[in-house]
Amino acid sequence: MRKIISLAMLFVLFCSIAQSQNFTVSPEKPKPGDVLTITYEPAGDIANTLKPVEALYNMFLGTKNKTDEITMTKTGSKYQFTLATDTGALFVYFGFSADGKYDNNFNNGYWVQLYDGDKVRKGSNLKLAIFYQGYGPQVGVERNNEKALNAMDKEFALYPDNLKSNASNYYRLLGRVKKDAAPAIIQKAIENKLKEGLKSEDDYTQLNQLYLAANLQQQALFIADIRKDKYPKGKWKIDEVINSIYEATDIKETEKIYQEIETNIKSNPDWASEKENLSFYQYVLASGYIKNKKYDEFKKIAEAQTDKSMRARLYNSAAWEMQEANDNLQEAAAFAEIATSETKSEWLKPSSPKPDNQTTKNWKKGLEWNYAMYADTYGMVEFKRGNYKKGLTYAKEAAITINKGKDADQNTTYSLLAEKVLPAKQLKKEMEQFVKDGKASGEMKNILQRLYVKEKGSDAGFDDYVAVLQKENYTRMLAELRKSMLSETAPSFALLDMSGKKLDIADLKGKVVVVDFWATWCGPCKASFPGMQKMVNKYKDNQNVKFIFVDTWEKGEEKEKNASEFITSNKYSFHVLMDNEDKVVSQFKVEGIPTKFIIDKNGVIRFKAVGFDGNDDKLAQELTAMIEMAETESTKKAF
Repeated sequence: MRKIISLAMLFVLFCSIAQSQNFTVSPEKPKPGDVLTITYEPAGDIANTLKPVEALYNMFLGTKNKTDEITMTKTGSKYQFTLATDTGALFVYFGFSADGKYDNNFNNGYWVQLYDGDKVRKGSNLKLAIFYQGYGPQVGVERNNEKALNAMDKEFALYPDNLKSNASNYYRLLGRVKKDAAPAIIQKAIENKLKEGLKSEDDYTQLNQLYLAANLQQQALFIADIRKDKYPKGKWKIDEVINSIYEATDIKETEKIYQEIETNIKSNPDWASEKENLSFYQYVLASGYIKNKKYDEFKKIAEAQTDKSMRARLYNSAAWEMQEANDNLQEAAAFAEIATSETKSEWLKPSSPKPDNQTTKNWKKGLEWNYAMYADTYGMVEFKRGNYKKGLTYAKEAAITINKGKDADQNTTYSLLAEKVLPAKQLKKEMEQFVKDGKASGEMKNILQRLYVKEKGSDAGFDDYVAVLQKENYTRMLAELRKSMLSETAPSFALLDMSGKKLDIADLKGKVVVVDFWATWCGPCKASFPGMQKMVNKYKDNQNVKFIFVDTWEKGEEKEKNASEFITSNKYSFHVLMDNEDKVVSQFKVEGIPTKFIIDKNGVIRFKAVGFDGNDDKLAQELTAMIEMAETESTKKAF
């Protein structure tokens, strides 16, 4: 125990020292409502920078937060500013950046806790834990479960009663950080809960969560069933009904569930907290109407929206779905026109004040980005309708004026329209620049090839011509990849595939392994799969490279069946492993999917790639480079 306490004290001391060197706060123990006076000197990645230093704050107030940019005064090498804290403030963190780089204070971040007298406020350390689990990356601080757990331990040491309402998150985090010690600790918590007695629905819910944290699935299901029997109209019912609307596969079922939700929100006090989410459930229903081509029903929902942003979002989604299906394009154009005109009006002259949870800069950028996205939709609709000049006006505003040619998807819409309108010479120059910048899709390269053939009379030499254009971006990409190369021992694991055959990662010694974490409900995962299939095909005869797709965080009872049906129906030749208990995804410390790991021949993680931006060509180029570099950089360290 002394060792644990001393380590915790050292951690606190280190953070205090690290912050005090170039980050001072007055008063030393601020209370809610106090005005903070802060002095900051750039350090880390922005030490001695000659670039302007920007700053922001994020202040946590219970379940809400306030954020915005900070205006600082510079004297010599130091900056100073003041910040008035809210009377409900618990915790504030800061971000300091220059030229796109953050000073992350050695991954500790810069933050201030609020006090009640000499004692850190109740809930403040929980907010610190949230900072290390999720908010930190917004200001350059890497996620760190160990620091998050340390903060939670301090919270519960000061305020033991807070553990009860945060037990699920705490024990789940404990299981990730202290795998060996966690089972006994969680088991003790289960025993204590049973000794206390199960006197309310919350008690059953907490016990259910403890069993889940202990990975005792059957016991968790047993307790959940008892809870349902004892509290047939309990809080669990709300979650069950809400989840069902997202899982509904039939429009009549979606309508029925929506009506149940709407009725409960209007008449049942237990549903009061869901009132603010009603528009999202309406969005699900409206999307179902579009997919089923029930446009009159869709318009009733869209036209009834009082939230302009939600109304525009609905019309834009409808227009995009309709143009993809080449269905009722005249109506799609009308929908797109509503979305773009309302969004542009909101962008140029907002009718609502800045939301508390967005900085002014990000809020304005978001309004601009929304308009660009909706203008891109309008451009594609008009392309499908053959109104090329009109469509080009919107597509150019989105791709060129707003996004400066940096969005491959919007560049594609612009290029399709421009091919029909612009002179070949002008268009060719623009296409070449998109390729040079690495912002060209496969469709854009097809356009460039048509222009090339038109000029040269054949496609002879086209591949070499494109290779020269891509060389600069490829060289830049390789340099960035080398900077991001990792050297971490990959976790050992063994899983069953969809046929029940066991695969042990140790058996892949001597191969470069691409591990792709995904789930059937994950949109970006599924969007990346056509590109991943091309990569699997590319390396199918290479015995030194192996692709494995780990299905994780899967929902429902029939996980293997759901995964198998999805893979089979799409004719993917993937080797899928089932991480049914979500153990492997935790071992790899995955925060979101899709996430890919490229492991070298000796079991060392060389690259981690998170997300998918919709560009198959970019995916193929980067993944190929990662595989080749992993082969080259393999160490002698064995699995």
